[in-house]
Amino acid sequence: MVGEMDLDAVIEQFRSPLIGALSAWGAAPRDAVDLAQDTFAEGYLSRDRFHGEWSDSGAVGAWLYGIAKNLYRTAQRKATGRGRLVSLASASDVAEASSEEAIEAEEQKAVITAAVAQLEESWRTVLMMRYSDGASLAAIGALLGMSERAVEGRLRRARAALKEQLQNTRSMEARS
Repeated sequence: MVGEMDLDAVIEQFRSPLIGALSAWGAAPRDAVDLAQDTFAEGYLSRDRFHGEWSDSGAVGAWLYGIAKNLYRTAQRKATGRGRLVSLASASDVAEASSEEAIEAEEQKAVITAAVAQLEESWRTVLMMRYSDGASLAAIGALLGMSERAVEGRLRRARAALKEQLQNTRSMEARS
């Protein structure tokens, strides 16, 4: 990492897009502002873990987006009471009921994860932001410093590359 984080510049550039993304995820307006502020605080405190250039607004935006998503999920779990401990008996009942389905789902997930991992980083970033995190094209564009149209193009290329990766994997499995 070269240079040092200019917190004021980061806040000025990403405050509105982060509040917009948090609101789009379902945070109330006041909560979205609070979570955005928490995101900047967490980002500043963990700035030594940022593996990029502070001048690369796309990398900084994606990094802040990840922090905001984690903070939002944590707030949701606290608000809904999810994440509480359950008894071992009830957990094993659920596990037994869907063990075959779970194994198949895990295998599919592993294949997809491996295929996504082989994609270019820029493609992987927009795919994850769009489909894993549910970000809008506008939010992705704002956080990565691109237009919505550029995000659409990158998503289209990423999906085509992912489809090709998965087809290659299936043809390799069929040969085995």
